[in-house]
Amino acid sequence: MIKPIAEVMVVILIIASIGGNHSKKEKHVADWLGIARIAYFILLTLSVIKLITNYPVVLIPNILWLLYLIIVYIYLENTFRLKRETFGNPLRTTGVTIALVIAMIVIIVFF
Repeated sequence: MIKPIAEVMVVILIIASIGGNHSKKEKHVADWLGIARIAYFILLTLSVIKLITNYPVVLIPNILWLLYLIIVYIYLENTFRLKRETFGNPLRTTGVTIALVIAMIVIIVFF
């Protein structure tokens, strides 16, 4: 039951990242940022639930997954901040999208 929700949250994160970084108005960037934050924290909550339920068996991979999600979140927030202050960085936007696609592949294969 956790896997389909996690997949939907990553898809929402990908759409919010692309939509927010291609928005022309700051209000739309802020709206996409809010959607991305909600989806991210739902995904993080699901990952913590998975860590708790599989605690002694697969501890190290789950901790590495949580660290990866935190790094992606920092990268995502930094990209949105750069978009709000300046005109953004297309390479950073591409990097965030690639990191989220990697997260989607990991969820499909290992979650």
